Amino acid sequence: MQTLIFNQGDASESRIYYCAHYLAESLGLFAAENLQVTFTTSASGGHTVQGGQVPAVLSREADLTLGGPMVVMKHFQQHGAELQCFCASVAANPWFLAAAQAQPDFKLSDLRGKRVLDVGNVGTATLTFRWLLAQQGLQDQVELIAGSGDQVQDFATVAAGDADYALHAMHMLAPAIAAGQLVSVSSLASLCGNVPWSAYIARADVLIEKAAAFAAFSRAIQQALAWIATHDAEAVAAQVQHFYPHYPFDALITGLAAYQQAHVFAVNCEISQADFNHFSQLLSDIGWLDPSQPVPYLALVTQAGVER
Repeated sequence: MQTLIFNQGDASESRIYYCAHYLAESLGLFAAENLQVTFTTSASGGHTVQGGQVPAVLSREADLTLGGPMVVMKHFQQHGAELQCFCASVAANPWFLAAAQAQPDFKLSDLRGKRVLDVGNVGTATLTFRWLLAQQGLQDQVELIAGSGDQVQDFATVAAGDADYALHAMHMLAPAIAAGQLVSVSSLASLCGNVPWSAYIARADVLIEKAAAFAAFSRAIQQALAWIATHDAEAVAAQVQHFYPHYPFDALITGLAAYQQAHVFAVNCEISQADFNHFSQLLSDIGWLDPSQPVPYLALVTQAGVER
């Protein structure tokens, strides 16, 4: 039996759009590949180079983690090609806009003159939303308000009409939507285009040392992603529910369905060069990356033994 240690960061990192590896475990796909994956956590997480799961991988306490390729790109600009992405998980922006009332004909231009409460205050997500506004010439036409740090209060503010929209990942919005407090208005996925928002990450040398185990992992994730694409949200929720013990089941179904409808889950585990380059250009445009230092796809992305 081959083994891999998977550090997920802290509890806040276990989001419902990160369910592919949980599904692979639940369906026995890892076991079928003669692979044992041990899930561990860190005292702190976060999609930055300093996040708790990244040092665990760098120090070899863990074999892999899951996060944004933006972390690998940033790490490359600071330290070189020590980390690589090797398997896709989330292939589009998982952030949504929600409001108190349904807006079936919503367009991004409808934000003109409105107040958007950025509940999550997550760096790259906020910068990406500002990039979207700039693409529409709305950067000076929308009031983007930083969240208070109290998610419940922020959602109540939008529900009461004291702000027009809530901006957050569906993982956080789904409980309020399932409870009837808010209504999903728009996914940002299609607006940003295909971007490898999240992928599995490992040290380049460990990927070589444990090539067979990582290839087995990628094959299991490939099957899990195919299962998500061919089953409804309720079926997926039933398989992964025990990995989210404190998350309401109706919200789990609501959130997974929203992500499926928005095509947020990767179709397969390949990270294409076109999508990687589009994402790196976006990240350079918003100031996350230094545009004077190109981030090379071939140095930072591998398919871990799975044919392209």
